Amino acid sequence: MATNKILALLGGGALLISAKTIRSPTPPMGWNSYNSYSCSPSEDKIKTSANGLVALGLDTVGYNFVTVDCGWPSRDRDAEGRLQWNETLFPSGGAAMGEFLHGLGLGFGLYSGAGYLQCGSTDLPASLGFEDVDARRFEEWGGDSLKYDNCYATSSTTMVDSDSAESQSPGRFETMATSLDNLDRDMHYFICQWGIGQNVGSWASKIGNTWRMSNDIYNAWRSIWRITNEVVPYYRHTTIGAFADMDMLIVGLNALSIEEERFHFGMWAMNKSPLIIGAVMDPAKLSPASLAILENKEVIAINQDPLATQARLVQRYTEEEWDIWLGNLSGSRKVLGVANWRNDSRSVEVDLSTIGIGSASARDVWAAAHVGTVSGVQKLDLAGHELKLWILSDMTPTTAPLQSSGYHSIADAILTGSANLTPCATDACLPTHQKASDINSDAHVSFHSVSARSAGKKIISVDYINYDYAFKTAWDWGDNTRNMTIQINNGTAKRWAFPISGGDWWETGSLIVDMDGFVQGDNHVVFSGARGDTWAPDLVGFELLE
Repeated sequence: MATNKILALLGGGALLISAKTIRSPTPPMGWNSYNSYSCSPSEDKIKTSANGLVALGLDTVGYNFVTVDCGWPSRDRDAEGRLQWNETLFPSGGAAMGEFLHGLGLGFGLYSGAGYLQCGSTDLPASLGFEDVDARRFEEWGGDSLKYDNCYATSSTTMVDSDSAESQSPGRFETMATSLDNLDRDMHYFICQWGIGQNVGSWASKIGNTWRMSNDIYNAWRSIWRITNEVVPYYRHTTIGAFADMDMLIVGLNALSIEEERFHFGMWAMNKSPLIIGAVMDPAKLSPASLAILENKEVIAINQDPLATQARLVQRYTEEEWDIWLGNLSGSRKVLGVANWRNDSRSVEVDLSTIGIGSASARDVWAAAHVGTVSGVQKLDLAGHELKLWILSDMTPTTAPLQSSGYHSIADAILTGSANLTPCATDACLPTHQKASDINSDAHVSFHSVSARSAGKKIISVDYINYDYAFKTAWDWGDNTRNMTIQINNGTAKRWAFPISGGDWWETGSLIVDMDGFVQGDNHVVFSGARGDTWAPDLVGFELLE
């Protein structure tokens, strides 16, 4: 095992397998009609926001395309089976819309779906079975990108089906990718499969510029928490030209406080999600505060950094409700994000040495101010729901990096209650190739003789598996976490919320936590489910870092 697990978490990244469809090397930025108009767009609505995007100057900071989302087509294809625009809503038609947007210097984003009908309708045609015909139609209209949705995957009567093999399959999306590849016109391909099924990042990153990895965002703070917990493992697939899409921005929709809008925008930016505005681009309606967030060049620069490397969740404090995120940037820099999930203001302490940093020059991005040289423990004052963003440069490594006091495999544990030991394939449940499953609050996974070199608080890197993704519960309180408690030497058990770990129930993730109560020498460490929850994540093992 690596001697510094936290630093190891920041390494690597998937290699881009090229496709013929064009890819932006950094996350796409633009505007989409859905968050303001749902599936009821119109020519006037699109033109108003396109003109507004330019009038507000947002095109100059990177927002360079406009997408007409669901609801644009006629119910009927023409005699040759081609899609047609709804003449009442779009009297000028698709080609004219493309010419208008191109005249503003903007790309023309189109929308369809890999099913029988479009989302949000009962009779508007999508592209299943018409992929070649529709791709050529998009080309005729001067389209520059295609958002491709996943409704009506198996029938023309069931709009959302997230359980069938067909709805989860890459096949329909691969078919459209091939059709787009055969065009003479370059097209960006934005996959909107919702992140259902297994290993979505593996296949979608090979064919799409972006891929949605969750159920829809909606106008509530809890959807920010839910989506953030689901994007955690997608660093494995995010790279130049391939980006996990956390869904459109709700900045400017009067759904969040201004501090929450900054948090939302910053979290999307450092995770390299596309930045797609959903608010109406009317200078008379968009608040100056929301506009300032959307046009913040320093945060946009984090998102558009040429390394295209997603930030990592490197330490979590569940009961205290805050996280530490860290990501690599070009020029030997890093972005440090300290996220306060609590509604109240508070102070937290971040020990830079535990994330491998001895000293660094820090700039507070939202404050647009230099902090100076920082080292050791940093006390940060955070407002409620604030995401503090620092850019770290001129870094030196810590002189005392965390060292492993030993890895403790699940094979060494004593399991009681419902917990059972499950064998895995040779490439699964790494590094032990087995896991403890079915851990509830009455089950215990106990490790004896866990050796520590000294007494006190220690860092623990927990290897776990959680693929209980919240699709059906997304509109309620599903949050993509499973809770597990850790108890040291019969002390007070502490709860930790474990996010999604990978692309299936066999891919391991690591969560860094700290626990007090260790003694020098042998210790007793017990994992269990949390009261009130059904199941904890599966447990693979853990490493003690000192």
